[in-house]
Amino acid sequence: MKSPHTGIEMSLGDIVDRLTILSRKIFFGEEGAYKEHTYLTEGISRLKIPLSGALLATIIRIAQINIEIWNLENEIRNDTEDKMDNAEVGRRAKLIRDYNKKRIEYKNEINRITERGFREFKIKHRSQ
Repeated sequence: MKSPHTGIEMSLGDIVDRLTILSRKIFFGEEGAYKEHTYLTEGISRLKIPLSGALLATIIRIAQINIEIWNLENEIRNDTEDKMDNAEVGRRAKLIRDYNKKRIEYKNEINRITERGFREFKIKHRSQ
């Protein structure tokens, strides 16, 4: 369902999460990410939500977690010479799932603080 405030079909927590990922892509030169990034930032600008310390801290936490996830996934992707054994890849995959659990908690916290979006649930999932 589209938000009447932003015109975007995402919760605010999801928008913030997506923006942190797009910002990382832009940082690494992925020019194709600009259009969506601009679309989402303009949508958020229409919300007129006051920025509290709790909201800012939660946004920073999502950004930090997404950087950690990106780094772990990137190391796996770039291991083209198979220097990492399967046990290490598995350990990293579990760590990524654990980070995703916190990421979902923070997205839900943004939605709770701002009252803009629904709570996300994971059922029978390591990240629940």
